[in-house]
Amino acid sequence: MVPASFTDARHAAHIAGRFRDLQGLRQAVAGVGLLMLFASELVLPMSRPDARAAGVGVLLWVAGVLVVGFAVVIVAIRWVNAWYRRHYGQVDLTRRQKLLGSVIGGGGALAFLVPFQIDALAQNSGQVPPVNLILFTMALWIIGYWFYLGRPYWHYVLIGGIGFVLGIASIAGIPPSTFAWHVREATLYVALASIAGGVVDHMILTRTLHRSESSVDLEP
Repeated sequence: MVPASFTDARHAAHIAGRFRDLQGLRQAVAGVGLLMLFASELVLPMSRPDARAAGVGVLLWVAGVLVVGFAVVIVAIRWVNAWYRRHYGQVDLTRRQKLLGSVIGGGGALAFLVPFQIDALAQNSGQVPPVNLILFTMALWIIGYWFYLGRPYWHYVLIGGIGFVLGIASIAGIPPSTFAWHVREATLYVALASIAGGVVDHMILTRTLHRSESSVDLEP
């Protein structure tokens, strides 16, 4: 039988190896920023005719709100970074961790931008795909992120599963099959997924490191 102290030490070491990834408050703040973007998308023209009909004034007003809002988000993320440093110290990532982080971040961007571009091109040709591709690609990326973090972080399986269900709902024609709705739905999904995942990650990190009585090193 494995002693409980040994199991706790292994768990704490694994958490330490994912220390930067589990600083979830940054992710949650970014999700709030995406919620703000979603709110702007509700009034933002999504096609050239709509943009011409709305006028320059509306576009400038929305752009101004977004600039100010994202500036606040950036300041909030910097504050969160400082909070983590004060409470847990500074952690230097290994070269492998930096490379993996770049690959994962780039993969997430592509998972959103590639289907977005497909939708945009389809709209320009007068035909919008009858499925929200962004939901499927983002859900698939989230499942890949779960494989990267490890099996204990099952909440990402749930979040990714919700994305697949929403994608299937789009195939069934439940939400409107328009470019504007595809973008809005995907933005809202990613925003809520970021907030939920970030909050759970933060809880896992703080509970484990507060419970651990011995120092742990980063995984190589």
